[in-house]
Amino acid sequence: MKRNPQTKIKISDSSPVMHCRTIRRRKMSGSDDSQAWGMGVTLVPQEKLDVEEMGAMSQQRCTVTQADLMAAWSVMEVIIAEALANGQRVELGNLGILSLDVRAKQLKEPGERVRPADIEVGSISLKPGALLQKQLQRTTFKVDHDCPEPTDAESLDMALYKFFAEDGREAINVRQFAHLAGYKETAARKLLKEYIAQGVMERIPYSHGYYRPTRGHFGRE
Repeated sequence: MKRNPQTKIKISDSSPVMHCRTIRRRKMSGSDDSQAWGMGVTLVPQEKLDVEEMGAMSQQRCTVTQADLMAAWSVMEVIIAEALANGQRVELGNLGILSLDVRAKQLKEPGERVRPADIEVGSISLKPGALLQKQLQRTTFKVDHDCPEPTDAESLDMALYKFFAEDGREAINVRQFAHLAGYKETAARKLLKEYIAQGVMERIPYSHGYYRPTRGHFGRE
């Protein structure tokens, strides 16, 4: 194990590995030709690393106890949330800089004046710092060549029925929908909007991006 000369914290010698799989992505061209489909890769979902696990791992790498780390982190969570909510960028040491972007909701007419009520948070991003950049440069990739066939409209409807009715799921997010359809997430959002316009899907209020079928569709009674 290496040590950071400033903090005396152990840094793992093991090389980071990202597990990916290949997928076929639908191109929004409307063509049935094989050239209308593209190849892509996506990360294979891994187990989530939560705060308690990080606390236990940290205790093994430095002299601070897990309880002290957890107490300090709970305070930092509040400070970071307050800073971001006030529009500040948050520098997380060598990990990077955390910041958020805002966007205006779609306006009804060109040139319409933007009101405060029309503004919403767009995305939160992390600009990698020196330590994260170094770790990412060391990362190797392993690819699982799982490449499902592209999904046509009829097959997608069947996949959604299975997802909701047979598997008992109550909601779906954009990433899950994109995987079922073989779309990129931007195209999946566009198709979801079409489903909503057709009245077969609806967005769940206050759900942070989850959707569900309307009654009478995809097995929802």
